[in-house]
Amino acid sequence: MYFDWPTPAQMIYRLHRLRRLVLFCAIPPVCLLLLGAYLDPGFMPADRATLAALAVVTLIAGHVILFPNVPLETVSLSLTVTLVAFVAPMIKTLSFMAPAEHASAALLFMVVLTVAAAGLLMFVLQLIIGLLLMVGPTVKLRMQSALLVDCSPAVAISQFTLKPGRRRGRVLTGPADSNGFFDVAILAPQIADPDRPNQPLVMRVAAKMIDVRDKQQQTMLVLPNGAVTVTTESFEATADGCRVTIAELPGDFTLGMYLMFWLTDQQMDNLTETADTITGVPARANGLAHGVSCLSIAAAVLSPRQPIADQAD
Repeated sequence: MYFDWPTPAQMIYRLHRLRRLVLFCAIPPVCLLLLGAYLDPGFMPADRATLAALAVVTLIAGHVILFPNVPLETVSLSLTVTLVAFVAPMIKTLSFMAPAEHASAALLFMVVLTVAAAGLLMFVLQLIIGLLLMVGPTVKLRMQSALLVDCSPAVAISQFTLKPGRRRGRVLTGPADSNGFFDVAILAPQIADPDRPNQPLVMRVAAKMIDVRDKQQQTMLVLPNGAVTVTTESFEATADGCRVTIAELPGDFTLGMYLMFWLTDQQMDNLTETADTITGVPARANGLAHGVSCLSIAAAVLSPRQPIADQAD
């Protein structure tokens, strides 16, 4: 997978779409810095705590701009920065325990060690958070979003709904069988295929239109694990075009998965992807962005792979 620098429009979109994630991740370290400075001036002067808090918010916002498809890494970054901010005053104190002539070298060593430990902690926390999101029973909660699109309802219906034998962006559907089911292949450019690391993953589900009306369609999706998700799409003509409303009832979501889905505003991102295709706006959706993470770049720098001569790009 290759890293792509975002355009100004993509930067603005990612900050807007992932605003909940940025706020959620900024709260722990910012609260620690400001509260610590308020309760104990020896922890950190108030002016430095304020600058540090602004730097943390900038760091988290910059992370979602550059790496929009790794929200778990953003959360682990937040927790790591919180812990580093907590132990930072102790680092300087420990360096003073060294002989005076070696105090500067000791401080530099402690800083380098802290940075290395922070990277390892981010990796471990990301794995733990990912496992925690999967823990617990599945819960059926209805999710709904709406978007205004500058097109007619007929055009919106043809682009947003799933129907047999069509291609829509990165979604390809096959013919319907005798029971009305048809295969759906979805290209996930931000996820690498485990069997072919240089190729994007193609996810497959089975779909069936179970209720089709004039300006509404209800579709059942059968996931590879057997879970069933029901999606209802409604289309209403407006003075400026069409209002598209989508309601989903996932069949395999835990509470943690719902939380992450909400933090990343995934439903609106999916709607924006199709709306941009209809209106001809350059691609902004995170679903079309790369899946590179900060840790994967660090791993590539620290442990680069040798190129394979007979492997195509």
